[in-house]
Amino acid sequence: MDETSLRAGLERSLLAEPPLGNLVGRSLRAGRKLRRRRLAGVAALCAVAAAVVVALPTLVSGAGKPAPAAPAARTAYVVVGANTVVPINTATNAVGTPIKGLPNGVLTREYLALAASAPDGRTLYEVGTKDGIGIVVPIDTATQRAGRPITLSFPCPPGSPMRLSNCPVVPRDVAIDPNGKTAYVSFDGGVFTINLARRAAGKPIRIPCECGVMAFTPDRNTLYVVDPFPIAAGQPPKFQAAIVTPIRTATNTALAPIKLPLLRMGVLLDIAITPNGKTAYIVDAVGGWPYANVVFPIDIATNRKLAPIRLKARGLSTRLVVSPGGGTAYVVSARAVTPINTATNKAGPPINLPDRDGLAYDIALTPNGKTIYVLTPRGVVPIRIASRTVLPMIRIPDLELPPAPFTITPDGRNVYVVTDAGVLPISTATNRAGNLINISAVVGGPRSCPPLSGICSLGISAITFAR
Repeated sequence: MDETSLRAGLERSLLAEPPLGNLVGRSLRAGRKLRRRRLAGVAALCAVAAAVVVALPTLVSGAGKPAPAAPAARTAYVVVGANTVVPINTATNAVGTPIKGLPNGVLTREYLALAASAPDGRTLYEVGTKDGIGIVVPIDTATQRAGRPITLSFPCPPGSPMRLSNCPVVPRDVAIDPNGKTAYVSFDGGVFTINLARRAAGKPIRIPCECGVMAFTPDRNTLYVVDPFPIAAGQPPKFQAAIVTPIRTATNTALAPIKLPLLRMGVLLDIAITPNGKTAYIVDAVGGWPYANVVFPIDIATNRKLAPIRLKARGLSTRLVVSPGGGTAYVVSARAVTPINTATNKAGPPINLPDRDGLAYDIALTPNGKTIYVLTPRGVVPIRIASRTVLPMIRIPDLELPPAPFTITPDGRNVYVVTDAGVLPISTATNRAGNLINISAVVGGPRSCPPLSGICSLGISAITFAR
């Protein structure tokens, strides 16, 4: 699927929506992803496409054995541009000294960096690519210093049309095993494993896909890898399939792929797994009739797809979250949030968003499961779950364009929203914006000013939390 086809499909899908002006073009240029995660209405698709921050849920480390409790995350690490990480004290919102992470000359996926934190909070990992080789840089959170880069590369197969000794590796997502021993980095063609104790990459697990977002089951036995685009791209418009590949983490082997029916324009954007480990839910956007605005459930015990859940919400569906108790999944569309009963896999009535608030494209849920926060190009919309009450929008000046990250601190006290100059905290107790956390001041101003766009940006691409 090329950008022209993707743009055409998006335009057809949004004919009934009000125009987004320059936001559409800028968002499409912001990054074509499998994607969120983060991520990407038109702005929504690209936001999800590029959103790549890894949220590590509370998981178990073995059969019936709870994982050791992770230390409370006291620091947010904000990835700025290609090689700078800025720590923020989540209790005081004070900005620390910038850390130089990836080496100079590194290009990052869609010009954005990936980041993830180890479960024990001791190490942060930043991911990019240089000269066709994947680069993973560990950062010690105690000393806040970058360690020796870990390289990801593999030889091209014989007869490769690229005529290169090593095939290019452009990382698309990073996930860390809940036991903290192994990191997984997806790329176009498979998934690399990294032994975090030895800080060495193993041979890639080869998967014939544009491998994108990933998610672990709660027992950490299986990692699901999503290929967002149809495997028969370029064929005449007809039902095709995108794939989700399970990886058995004990042996790091790929199991039989799970094929999901899509039309040519189908794109799988997000995946979430219930805390009981029974079901994975995958959002399909721009799928076309009859699978437009649909969520595909997968039975984890059998790795079989279940009947698709069709949504009545207006606009493209892009992201989803699962409640802490696992009883409900919430899917954000351009004009609504739809609850799905995970016991019956039935969609409930959508919670409609006011048209004046703009097209929604991202969603976050407080750790107590009481409030949803929805991100639009104009601000943040809180929703009280128990009463299905949509509260007034919290308007955000100079809101950064997608695919900037959107997240809630682990203690649930603040929503972090990215602006042109830094991070704006929103108190979940009062739903009021606090003082801007000025990152621009410590990194020397905007890092990105595209020619003729009139827009300058810090290029914040990821926020992850550690101790």
